[in-house]
Amino acid sequence: MMFYTGFGLQLIGLTAVTLCLFSGVNKGQYGQLEFLQLVGGSLIFYVGHFFRSKAQG
Repeated sequence: MMFYTGFGLQLIGLTAVTLCLFSGVNKGQYGQLEFLQLVGGSLIFYVGHFFRSKAQG
């Protein structure tokens, strides 16, 4: 169960970082919202990685 939770968190984090990238490219600059998406998405991704690694042993 922790494996799938970690995998889901990794997908959510990757999606947030990807949205941040495309939003910044479309605007031509990165604002505070994009920065928060980048940091939050990265944090969620690594928490998911932690859960997956604990589930695998």
